[in-house]
Formats: sequence, C-alpha cells, structure tokens
Amino acid sequence: MKINWHRLFGLLLMDYFSDRGFSVELEKDLSLKRQYLDVVILEHRDQRVDLSGICDGFDNLSRHNLLTYKSKGQSLNLWAIEELIGHYVNYRKVLGRSKVRGEDIRLYAVSTRYPAGLLSGASAREVTSGVYEIQVLSREVRVIVISRLPLQQRNAVLAFFSFDPGKVTFALQNYTWHIEDGSTVINQLLEKYSLEGIDMPYTMEQFRKDYIKAHLTELDPEDRLRGLKAEERLRGLEAEERLRGLKIEEVESYLKKLKKRN
Repeated sequence: MKINWHRLFGLLLMDYFSDRGFSVELEKDLSLKRQYLDVVILEHRDQRVDLSGICDGFDNLSRHNLLTYKSKGQSLNLWAIEELIGHYVNYRKVLGRSKVRGEDIRLYAVSTRYPAGLLSGASAREVTSGVYEIQVLSREVRVIVISRLPLQQRNAVLAFFSFDPGKVTFALQNYTWHIEDGSTVINQLLEKYSLEGIDMPYTMEQFRKDYIKAHLTELDPEDRLRGLKAEERLRGLEAEERLRGLKIEEVESYLKKLKKRN
C-alpha cells in the first residue's frame, strides 16, 4: 500500500503557516499532463508576514515558494531536484512570466533522511545544522534534512516526519496547533506510521488529554466547569473558600435547613 506522506506533510504546513501571512496549496497541477508539485507556500498580500521563530530553513521565504518532500523511503537525488526546477519553469508559464519574477520564487527540497549522494555531488553549502543550499543552473535550492535538524520547539512541525518515535512524540507534545482540533491530522499521522511498521509510544488518547490541558485556559470559567457536579466543583476547597461570596443571611438560612433535616 502506497502511503501519501506528501499530502500529510502539506496538511501540517497548512496549519503551521496559517497565522504567518502565507497560504499553502497541496499537489498543485502545473500542466496539462498532470504534473503535481507537492506544496506551494504563497505570501498573503493583505496580511503581515511573520517569520519570527520559524522552523529552520524557512527563514528566507519569498512571495512564491515551491517545495518537494521526500519521506524516509524516498531518495532526494539530482533527478528530484531537476523535477523541482521543471516545476519552477511550469509554474512561471502557468502564472505568466510577466506577472511572476524569478527572484520572487524560492525552491525548497525537504528530505527525512540525509541525501548523501546529492549533497556530496553538488556544490552544497551548509547554512545551519540540517539546512543546505545548492546551485542548479541559475536557481538556488534550499535543502532541509529533517534527521539533521536540532530537536527544538520551533522545529516540531518537521519532527512529525522524522520517522523517529522519540522525535515524533516530541512534536506531538510541543507543536502549537492553529486549527481548533488537530486530532484528525494526528490520527492520520499515527495510522501511517503504524502502516510503516513504526509503533508510537504516544497514543491518540494521550494527545487528546494533552491538547485539552494546553487549551484549557482559553475557555471561559463557565465552559471549564460545564458537566461537573456541584461536589466536583467544590472538591479541594477549604470551608472558608466555599462560603466566600455568600451573604450571612444565606449561610444562616442554609444552616437552619440542615438543622431541620437532622
């Protein structure tokens, strides 16, 4: 069974860039022959771009950003880079060369594993740990190697695709979701890892609990208490804290009722 890691990768980027002034398009059709580019990241003209604290490798985003992704079972080689260059050419043809300047387009190749053949054979320059740049014809391509990135909160969105149970768990615990409920995407992610024969110690039930804890403070007090019984709401409070806010008359009235019952 072929697992579409590219689409899931795009879905995570769609959430990640949702509040940074960019939109993300998946599997963009660039020709009549149905040639699909994995991901296109587009700058919003009517929103302020925010690259602060962005994951490693995406600090130089432009107006148009074309991205190819290779999972653990795929090879990021020179042919894959040439395909990306071909997508760049088709992209400009589709939109119109007069409307999109070449300098407004950036190319990215993201790989789960280290592409030794590509980076040893090309004039690769290391930008930072796990991030490289290579020159192909007139285009500069930024290569991001997920397995070589520092395991930091800013890189959590990419750690989802590390194929390493420990790093994926780190991503699940540290990635800040922008959609209301990321459980649908997480469920797909864990299912795909299961199909790959990779067992994750972090379950969907754990994710739901951690997600609720992380977002509990965003709810109104009424919403937080909804569904709890009166005794559950008061559990852990001292007698003085329970009575605080009540009038003396209300307390005396309640005490009289208790005496009558006894």
